[in-house]
Amino acid sequence: MTSVEKVKTLSEVASFDMENCASSTFLPLGHSKFPVYRASTPRGSCKLFKTLLTNKCRMDCRYCVNSKCALRRQPHKYEPGELARTFHFFYKKRMVEALFLSSSIEEPEQNMEEMLEEVRILREEMRFRGYIHLKVLPGSTRDQVHRAALYADRLSINIETISPSHLSELSSTKDMKNDILMRQAWIRGEARKRAGVSHTTQLIVGALGESDREVFGCAISEYAHMEVRRVYYSPFSPILGTPMEGDSPAGKWRGHRLYQLDCLYRDYNFSRDEIDLAFRNDFLPNEDPKVTIARSRLAKPQEINGLGKEELIRIPGVGPRTAEKIASHKKRITSMLQLHRLGVNLPKALPFIKIDGSYQERLTTFACA
Repeated sequence: MTSVEKVKTLSEVASFDMENCASSTFLPLGHSKFPVYRASTPRGSCKLFKTLLTNKCRMDCRYCVNSKCALRRQPHKYEPGELARTFHFFYKKRMVEALFLSSSIEEPEQNMEEMLEEVRILREEMRFRGYIHLKVLPGSTRDQVHRAALYADRLSINIETISPSHLSELSSTKDMKNDILMRQAWIRGEARKRAGVSHTTQLIVGALGESDREVFGCAISEYAHMEVRRVYYSPFSPILGTPMEGDSPAGKWRGHRLYQLDCLYRDYNFSRDEIDLAFRNDFLPNEDPKVTIARSRLAKPQEINGLGKEELIRIPGVGPRTAEKIASHKKRITSMLQLHRLGVNLPKALPFIKIDGSYQERLTTFACA
């Protein structure tokens, strides 16, 4: 088995975990190609080499391409030190800048120990100082989580779904409380001690018919109780060869709308009551949640002059920096051009605002109040 085959296969199967990846490109590797991801990290955007240590798995997750109950792919596994050498080669060639390392599970403690050894080699022997995201495996020990925090910039374990009962429907070999939440609590403790370590997780959206309200309620709990930095949303997409291959997919737009709502909660400080206004029969409509909320909150257009930052930030088309600029603007705003120059997305904002007493009556005209 060649290293090229391993790299290609283990990189491709790692792609199903979409955490913090915006887009991908394919770089040449022998007569083949492997995916490299453009990722957003606390250090900024980077080219991320995403891979599994192995695709051999004893878990029976019904949605997963690597599950023991899926049509099995050819098994691949990096030999000791091989992954570190492979990544370092790509790094020296400037093909990649950062590492995302996860693994399927043969034996949890053994596989986690093997992952730790690869990142130890990178940090201590190869002096790699770039970004490393390390997945914590269900079944890892507390000491392994502690050592993972010494090497990685980001630690995560996927909660996958909204409740223990939902997880039991997806897998008979994982227990949410003992395998996932306990490890999340350990990661939380390590992140508290080390300012440079962030903690994230991922939720599958729509695998068992759960509503967007249920998914986002779970995310809010993760932010509040597990102190995760980010929750990532992966709309369910059935994979051929898995027990769920015939199930209906969740639209990709659901993930996009959940990310938008997440931003309102996490970055814009929208309250729970405001967030509730985004849902229609417990699901998000396929439109910007900020627009949905504004339609419910604002009975009539608001005069843009005189509004404070917290009021401005709730207007569609106005972000935090723009709200700050408008709130501190010394002169009265009298035109759309001024708002445009301050950074307002006018098509989104105009239905909800007045400019010096005038408001949008139709798309191209304004009327006096």
